[in-house]
Amino acid sequence: MLSSEHMLLTALVLLIAFLFVLYAYLKRKINTSAFVGTLVLGVIILVTLGYAGVFTLLAFFLLGNFVTKYKYEKKAMLGVAEGNKGMRDINNVLGNGLSPLIFAVLYALYCDNVFLLGFSGSVATACADTFSTEIGQAEGSPRLITTLKKVPVGTNGGVSLQGLGASLLGSFLISLVCLIFWFNLQITARSISLLLCVCLLSGFLGCLMDSIFGATAEDREPLKLNKHHVNILATLFGGIFAIILYGAIPLGCN
Repeated sequence: MLSSEHMLLTALVLLIAFLFVLYAYLKRKINTSAFVGTLVLGVIILVTLGYAGVFTLLAFFLLGNFVTKYKYEKKAMLGVAEGNKGMRDINNVLGNGLSPLIFAVLYALYCDNVFLLGFSGSVATACADTFSTEIGQAEGSPRLITTLKKVPVGTNGGVSLQGLGASLLGSFLISLVCLIFWFNLQITARSISLLLCVCLLSGFLGCLMDSIFGATAEDREPLKLNKHHVNILATLFGGIFAIILYGAIPLGCN
């Protein structure tokens, strides 16, 4: 049975998350469909993972909105800025939130900590990709990930050193937030360090998969995936990478 302190903390985190999402909606950072979708996603994550899951998604939400504004005017001039002044819709919510939701539900069903790593890796991938896109397009000189040929800014599958560095930063920031899960598992400091590396690396690898899918399948026959489909696949792979790395390293947190 949940303690009164735990229930109070959960309610407080949920209230804070709701206020942030409402603020984003009123400031037209998200539209109505994204507002409703984010609330539904938040409730399901609260039920399956508790306040730690909600806090992790809230951190990604805030980081993503912040980095989207980075040199927005320059990106708009290049024609690569997020449409409608960076306003997100339900497709953005599903693109970045569906895979974490899958891992959260699996954790609730099987109570296996491996799915916490899957959740963490998928959110780290989403944050890494957002940072890579928003900073890389404003600063980098991209090359196609499959051939390393120079391509115009905004080309699907284009990567740059600045974008790759930004992806590591985004993945690292979410990895730090995910410590709230791992401290609850009462694991050793050594395992905490390894888990940080696992989450950081899985987010980075998932971001690379996003670029590979972008170069080979986005808007291309026969699949003709759009960017949201690519995001779903990349975040799913990021979670899977975290689970694989978790199994390869004796972390001592089962």
